[in-house]
Amino acid sequence: MKKHFQMYYDGYLYASYGNEIVRRKVTDSAWEKYLRIRDLSVLNYSDLYNRALRHGVHNFYKISREIDAVVLRKRILFYKDRKFLHKLNNDRGSKPLRNGVAFYSDKIVYGEYFNNGGYPATKERAPVNLYMYDFLNDKLSVLYTFKNIKHIHFVQPSIKNNNILYIGTGDLDSESAIFRFDLRTGNIEKMGGGSQTWRAVSIIQMDDYLFWGMDSPDEEAYIVKYDLKSGVLEKLEKLPGPVHYSTMNKRGEMFVATAVEDRTKHTAAIYRSIDGGKNWVEYKRFKKDIFHEVYFGFGKIEFINNQEQLDELYYNLIGLKD
Repeated sequence: MKKHFQMYYDGYLYASYGNEIVRRKVTDSAWEKYLRIRDLSVLNYSDLYNRALRHGVHNFYKISREIDAVVLRKRILFYKDRKFLHKLNNDRGSKPLRNGVAFYSDKIVYGEYFNNGGYPATKERAPVNLYMYDFLNDKLSVLYTFKNIKHIHFVQPSIKNNNILYIGTGDLDSESAIFRFDLRTGNIEKMGGGSQTWRAVSIIQMDDYLFWGMDSPDEEAYIVKYDLKSGVLEKLEKLPGPVHYSTMNKRGEMFVATAVEDRTKHTAAIYRSIDGGKNWVEYKRFKKDIFHEVYFGFGKIEFINNQEQLDELYYNLIGLKD
């Protein structure tokens, strides 16, 4: 089993490995044990087991020197000084998506991600909640309830004001949108939506622009640029498949990664821009492995948390091979 990179924090790279979180200094090659995760076992050292049952560590975030958060199937575990603190159960769906949680010093804000009627919709959609969880006091509250959407794709704080959240929803044209939510007032503003162009699983923020790759498996996907001041939307680069995740490094280079949801249609590739998003070129390409995406999950590329603090790009291949 390979180690799965999760986060950079204060000179250390953190990774998940079976039922543990391990870490190493960026300048070193040797890993050390950091945290043993309750609720996991030696079975979680098998990638195929984790993929088939959607188990294992889906996300790890070091909130502070004292507080760690581990996202598992159906629950999020919180630790203080490496000792178990609280467990937040997730009643609907298996987990928020990787960019579906915003972490703060005393709370997290996350969006519900669950099947909600299938795709295409086979029944009326259930309301979908944006939650705030105070992990110090074990208190959960609903910040906002979306209606007539399938689920929430991402919840990302503004780099200029972390009280402002950008929230992406999907999946149908009418359900796909990006919102601006103010944590202080509870006000929400729809920035745009109504087509697959607005269907995103993550965004990159640079100056007064947002960049994302379209998560559109059934129509041509593009890298999109949105001007926060003028509201102008521009399609930049055609892609070989839908995009799940994106990131930026310390040098300001931007990366978007396509996923394999249907191996007969799509390929997995990382695209990079080194000039502020003006030009995008293929950086790396990967093949889907032999295991079926329905049973073992899509082929996707994950980036680490806090990648913007590092020059070197770190990523995980899920269901893909070099």
